[in-house]
Amino acid sequence: MSEVFRPGLGERLTLRDRLRTSTSALHARLDRSMEQHLRSGDEGYGQFLLASAAALLPLERELEAAGVAQVMPDWPDRARSSALIADLEALGLAVPEPRPVADQALLRDEAYQLGTLYVLEGSRLGARMILRGLSGFSGPTSYLSHGHGKPLWQTFLARLEASAPAQANPEIVIAGATAAFEQFMLDDAP
Repeated sequence: MSEVFRPGLGERLTLRDRLRTSTSALHARLDRSMEQHLRSGDEGYGQFLLASAAALLPLERELEAAGVAQVMPDWPDRARSSALIADLEALGLAVPEPRPVADQALLRDEAYQLGTLYVLEGSRLGARMILRGLSGFSGPTSYLSHGHGKPLWQTFLARLEASAPAQANPEIVIAGATAAFEQFMLDDAP
């Protein structure tokens, strides 16, 4: 695995570390935006699901069209579109118009796909925290609980660090993650 020295510290940064560092501001901004919706009760939860669907559904569709199953053979276990649509239907909400996916052609690049997947798989970890905060909620949570109990994050990280294209082109991985975070932005709040 390709590693980079952390200046002055002599520590090596993994690709995961570089992604986390490079996207931390976007991640924090997205978390703040999502929290605003989730604090607004059932209606806010519905808005959260709608916003998630507007971003996730087209991203997963474009990843599939770009051959993500070649990069992540267990893609069918990872895709959450069906779970998200089921939750929307259970709440009586129509599937929203998808947000356009930027740089669709770049999604054919393994390094870019892995950057995008970093955000999708990381959001699954965030979903666990959201679920804990919804104690007593009786609504549908198939999307938030999707993949629970499976080592999807760990196997993703192993694939990320083993990818020669990702290791050779970390800036492309970071570009994929950045675009995916921007896809999920619910508003323009700083």
